[in-house]
Amino acid sequence: GVRYLIKEADLAGTLEDLSNLADVFLQTAYCIACEEQKSGNHNDFCIIGMGKLGGHELNFGSDLDVLLVYDEGESDPPPEGLSGYYSALSQMIYKLTSEMTSAGYAYKIDAELRPEGDAGMLVLSIKGYKKYFKSRARIWEQQALVRARFVAGNAEVGKKFIESAHQFVYQDKFEYGSLIEISRLRERMEQELAKESTKGKNVKLGLGGLADIEFAVQILQLMHGKKFPRLRQTNTLSALQSFVALGMVDQGMAEELQDSYLFLRNLECALRIIRQTPTNTLPKDNKELAPLARLLGYEEAEIQAGSLLIDYDRHTQRVRKHYRKTIGNLLRAGQAAGGKLQYLYL
Repeated sequence: GVRYLIKEADLAGTLEDLSNLADVFLQTAYCIACEEQKSGNHNDFCIIGMGKLGGHELNFGSDLDVLLVYDEGESDPPPEGLSGYYSALSQMIYKLTSEMTSAGYAYKIDAELRPEGDAGMLVLSIKGYKKYFKSRARIWEQQALVRARFVAGNAEVGKKFIESAHQFVYQDKFEYGSLIEISRLRERMEQELAKESTKGKNVKLGLGGLADIEFAVQILQLMHGKKFPRLRQTNTLSALQSFVALGMVDQGMAEELQDSYLFLRNLECALRIIRQTPTNTLPKDNKELAPLARLLGYEEAEIQAGSLLIDYDRHTQRVRKHYRKTIGNLLRAGQAAGGKLQYLYL
């Protein structure tokens, strides 16, 4: 955080450092949990990073979105007590990473992206995931797995899980109905979670926020990732550059999205440092906005807040324009293709 504040590390380096630190933290928690669970000798277990952790994009105060996975092998039925062992191991990891200590806490892990969310098992086998993918997984889960990345534990188990996840995520055709569902989910996030009319401008979920950029990129990844493996990037900006390299996204559009992404993520960083809490909502009062603007390098104290808001509106309006253009083009193409989208170039 200090390196970021004194400009010794740029935004990309800071997000990468925070993500690498989280990886080490989870690997250490896993090793300690294995030592505590002395009753078993199994190590076919891994932790998969999701969300910003999976994308190497962690911010200050970000939760760690994870999936806990084990491999029961090819034996049928699996070895007796295997699921119980890994359940106990997962509970230990959750305890180690969730309990408040005298020094506070490092990160909080969030396993709600697992099958069935809070109602589901904390840990699931690769076979269990495959079965879930085929039978009950929803489109938003398919989208979320775009960012799945091995973080800690057995790397071979992680590789095997990622291969299974990619078979589910990157399919031959992308259904028109899936595009409708994802776009409606984005609308609900803005209306029901951001609530900008009452809560204030939301850097992440509001109009033209970070979610607009992430959703646009992830939709295109779902469409093209089967044919072009290089697009299976977990990092948003890396994926965007891959689309440019393949000629799928206009260079000018990509540069504007990258510029706005960096502006919004810097704003999010500064906001969380000043508030010392993982918030994404800007203060409404100009007096509270002024320190935020100063931290971001705005000069002339009397107009700092106003200048920041002008830039914020410019970036978010631009992002929303590109998001609407992307979704609109795809919707029209889907209608023309009779309800199926595949390998469409923008």
